[in-house]
Amino acid sequence: MGKISELPPGSSLEKRILARRVAVFNVDGELFGIESDCKHMKASLKKGKVEGLVVTCPWHSWKYNLKTGQCLTVDKFKLKTYQVEVENGDIFVKI
Repeated sequence: MGKISELPPGSSLEKRILARRVAVFNVDGELFGIESDCKHMKASLKKGKVEGLVVTCPWHSWKYNLKTGQCLTVDKFKLKTYQVEVENGDIFVKI
């Protein structure tokens, strides 16, 4: 996915993995991997505003829990979440 040095607290990375956009967010040193396409209009969540464990889509303000993927705006939607590991400074996302 990238290097941990590229992902300081408060930032995010996004990559296409197996035809999926995946974003990793660093929230106070804890890494969260999540499907990056908002369920509303497929906007990238990478540039979304993060407050606590909630990311807000930059297009239409849909909110998602980074830990569970649950949409907090329309509860019938949920994003996939992914386990993230750091090994020798490299970030790996388990798909």
